[in-house]
Amino acid sequence: MNAPAPHTPLRPLWLCRTDGQPWPCGSARLTLTRGYAGQRAALTIYLGTSLAEAFRDLHTLNPDTAPEARDLSTRFLGWVRTSP
Repeated sequence: MNAPAPHTPLRPLWLCRTDGQPWPCGSARLTLTRGYAGQRAALTIYLGTSLAEAFRDLHTLNPDTAPEARDLSTRFLGWVRTSP
């Protein structure tokens, strides 16, 4: 039996390699939450770095239709729990 494919970003499109949803998809969020359990600052740094790379990649691909910075920020960081 094969292990399930990881929900990692397909760059430079920033879509999930497994389900084609905008990354981080729901499954990626669950995996990241588990992988960074107790390390919210590290998760936020990782996602912030990914956000900056996604912004650059998506605006390089097509500046006219790339998501706004606010929308990408919500997508990458809006789901991270803010309370301890």
